[in-house]
Amino acid sequence: MTRSKLIVLLALFVVAGCTTGSEVANEANYVRGDLITFTGTETSPNGAWCWFQDERVIVDASHSEHPVLLFTSISASISDSTEQGDLDLHWYGLNDGRVGMVELYDRLGQDDHNVAALFQMENDQVMALFARHGSDNLAYMRLSEPNDASQWGPKVVYEEEAGVTYSNLLTAGEGASKRLFNFARTRGWNPNFTVYNADSNVWLYGGRLLKSEGRPYMKYYGNADGSKIHVVATDQHPRDFDNSIYHGIMDGQALYDSYGNVLDSDLSDQDAVQPKALTEVFKGDADNVAWMADVAVDENDQPVIAFSVQKDGRDLPPKQGGLDHRYHLARLTDAGWKQAEIAYAGERLYSFEDDYTGLVAIDPQDVNHVVISTNAHPLTGDPLMSSADQKRHYELFEGVSTDDGGTFTWTPLTSNSLEDNIRPIIPSWDAPQRVVLWLRGTYSSYTDFDTQVVGVIQSR
Repeated sequence: MTRSKLIVLLALFVVAGCTTGSEVANEANYVRGDLITFTGTETSPNGAWCWFQDERVIVDASHSEHPVLLFTSISASISDSTEQGDLDLHWYGLNDGRVGMVELYDRLGQDDHNVAALFQMENDQVMALFARHGSDNLAYMRLSEPNDASQWGPKVVYEEEAGVTYSNLLTAGEGASKRLFNFARTRGWNPNFTVYNADSNVWLYGGRLLKSEGRPYMKYYGNADGSKIHVVATDQHPRDFDNSIYHGIMDGQALYDSYGNVLDSDLSDQDAVQPKALTEVFKGDADNVAWMADVAVDENDQPVIAFSVQKDGRDLPPKQGGLDHRYHLARLTDAGWKQAEIAYAGERLYSFEDDYTGLVAIDPQDVNHVVISTNAHPLTGDPLMSSADQKRHYELFEGVSTDDGGTFTWTPLTSNSLEDNIRPIIPSWDAPQRVVLWLRGTYSSYTDFDTQVVGVIQSR
């Protein structure tokens, strides 16, 4: 493998495990499927999202004949101050193509960390919960009308005792004890949680989940019946620490390791365990700095974690490393955690944040199907050069595994692009179709972007 070799995906890589069609070679901005652009209007000129809020995208399938896709994004503008940092809620009828947008908050802040977490309640209302990027102590909630994404109630404000960043809405508990939780970075820059009281429509502080000297990064995913929450953590920010990946389980009362051993029997206080008390999934070091991207559960209700690993940052200051990332996939099996490198992830997304990648998404209905964003060939690491402009761009590849995530066959979802394709998301939707959303455009930093939210609807 040579890092200087510039390639275009023109051939059919069947033996190597990467397939392309001849149409990829001849078409600029190729997309496998009919591209839908959700943004690009006068009131929603563009949009972006971070990846530490969930669910960022949901499908309201309560009326099976009229499923509706919902997501939020943050707008950005250089010339129009009225469109700088709006929190926009987009909805799209997956069967009839009806489309709409509601501004949930005017100029919340031009920062992609400010997107909302969405949750559909038992009465079919959708909750949107959001906060700024730690600049104040306020979290905001709005509720839609049942099955009507065009109508939203007023903002309800919850005030924390520390700056709030990220929102993650999940349930835990069984029967009458099942409750809705929001996990966010708050006190001590650590993951804390609040509990929703539906009777009074307020959020109450619940406790600290983990405690670290730095700021651990977190992803969460609920099990099939919503009674337990899979907790995935790093040690700190990868800029500050050679991160490992850890996993645990929270049932609404206590925290456990991957195998059911109690780590913290009382989560309501501030005496929490460190991330490294959880089960180690991947051991990081100076040549293998990890950062999680997505979490799902398999057909046995066991967790599956996708993450990136930076390979070239040892002893280097910011802006010097981050030119070689790899994607990994880990699964909890009867024999313990099994993980494998599955693809080259390419370069850092932008200078200074050497650990940012284009990201990887797991299909929640089929964890053997993933979508990655990379500006390198998934199998060789050679740079991807677009024949449309002779520049290197991030492209999307779909991966399918027949050996439970050990190896993947890669097929381009985009190719020969004139812009980058990053941050894919596959929402949960129990249907014969699959939705893939992503950001297409120019992404310079989390406050400086000009990306459209686009997507395709595929047959499974």
